Amino acid sequence: MVVQFLGLKTYAALLWLPILVSCVRYVLPLTTSWVYPLKVEPSAAKDSNSYKSTLRIFLSIWIGLILFSVAYGFFTGWLAALLGASRQDVAEIGDIFSLPLGFINPAFIIRPEKGLAEVLGIVTANCYFNALALTVVFKVVHGFLRRSRVTQLGISNTTIDDDDDL
Repeated sequence: MVVQFLGLKTYAALLWLPILVSCVRYVLPLTTSWVYPLKVEPSAAKDSNSYKSTLRIFLSIWIGLILFSVAYGFFTGWLAALLGASRQDVAEIGDIFSLPLGFINPAFIIRPEKGLAEVLGIVTANCYFNALALTVVFKVVHGFLRRSRVTQLGISNTTIDDDDDL
């Protein structure tokens, strides 16, 4: 929306960099959990921070997927162009980034004639739904692991009755 208001075209790529830097500058503090150590909290502290940890996990996955998708798409797009791939081959690279919204509406399929703002919007929206699914999977697996604490490793504690010592 900001790009359309400013009237920037896709070919003016150098003018996109300050907008990207300012967006990252203001969005990154919201996702300070890049190196957030995930830990199992006691059941008493579960209710106080459960939505905060879920939000941190979701935002970390979402921003990570966006950055990975943009970097991977940039790399594979330029690699295909440098190797002399046909226009159809370059278009097929963008098909993977059109999922899952590309199944619902063909307007969400990335094509070479789409502008940079549209492509970034489609990638961001698709990464949102992928991050949502990954967060749900993570929380379900984390809940199962928290519920069954049968396995405990006692590496540092030694017992006197240990029969394994020879």
